[in-house]
Amino acid sequence: MNPFLSDIKNNFTATGVGSLPCVDADKALDLVFETLDFHIPFWPQLPRRSFYENMYVQFSENFPGFKIDEANKSVSVDTTGAPYLAKLEECFNKTQSADLDYFAITKPFAEGLHLFSDRLMGSSWQGWVKAQVIGPISLGLSLLDENKNPVLYNPELGELLPLFLSMKAAWLIRMLKVHSKTKIIIFIDEPYLVAVGTSQCSLTKTQIVDKINQLVRVIHEGGALAGIHCCGNTDWEMIMATDIDILNFDAYGYLDKLVLYERALGAFLKRGGIPAIGIVTTNEEVLVPDFVQCAFDVLKKHQNLLKNGALITTSCGCSGLSEKSTRFAHKACAELAQMLRSEY
Repeated sequence: MNPFLSDIKNNFTATGVGSLPCVDADKALDLVFETLDFHIPFWPQLPRRSFYENMYVQFSENFPGFKIDEANKSVSVDTTGAPYLAKLEECFNKTQSADLDYFAITKPFAEGLHLFSDRLMGSSWQGWVKAQVIGPISLGLSLLDENKNPVLYNPELGELLPLFLSMKAAWLIRMLKVHSKTKIIIFIDEPYLVAVGTSQCSLTKTQIVDKINQLVRVIHEGGALAGIHCCGNTDWEMIMATDIDILNFDAYGYLDKLVLYERALGAFLKRGGIPAIGIVTTNEEVLVPDFVQCAFDVLKKHQNLLKNGALITTSCGCSGLSEKSTRFAHKACAELAQMLRSEY
């Protein structure tokens, strides 16, 4: 068991997945701290504020050959010409020397992150905080080169991806470690893991696990916990075979699918793994006043899942909700966590 788990195991607490619908970063942070101040505040990503805050753009800053077409809201990688080769060599060298400043996520790409760090610094924050980094499979399948081929299958870039994102994660940890007692969770966002086993993703399961574990290793070396978030159905046995500490899944849509992996889930929990249960839906029409009680009743039917405690989250990011419903959803996460604390 990862030694950093001991402070969170056997507890119930709430946090957020990532994206919020706000266009004002200060208002987004107000929402986070007002709903989760006594739980685990998180860095709000704000894709409605700027195309640069789309997570596929946000984490590609300084990637070799990366190009942004803001007018058409598209990104690509150009692997032609000497500038690309020079950038590729430079980037590999920077991963080897762990030059974290090179992998910074600058304020135009993540205003909420920089203001989040400022607020933590201002209060000398000593509790838990949560941030996220896109995973190598999702970024590698979404970024296309000049021939419309995913960079995941480019020999050099496919090797670089987990190294590049590991350095982003290490930079994030340094950014958020505002006090020696600040405790950090980094979620690896991998929505494209729903493509495992299809023609869209031809990597073997061993290759996928290895790439994810490269990030997990660096996150652990930075003194943080490593989680993974997948908001669809996937090969849960494969994910739980990684070295992650926390498994975040869409329990509203796929709880019945996850519990079918009884042996893998049992092994994950036995080694001290923590579920981050995305039971609070991001479907605005379903977020009605009695939703919390209904969700609580569902979770009580799966007590084995709760044996190590749990994080409670929304099923996915909330950028598609109204700000009012987003606030309701995060309050629901906190309320559910409190109800579970009282029950268990």
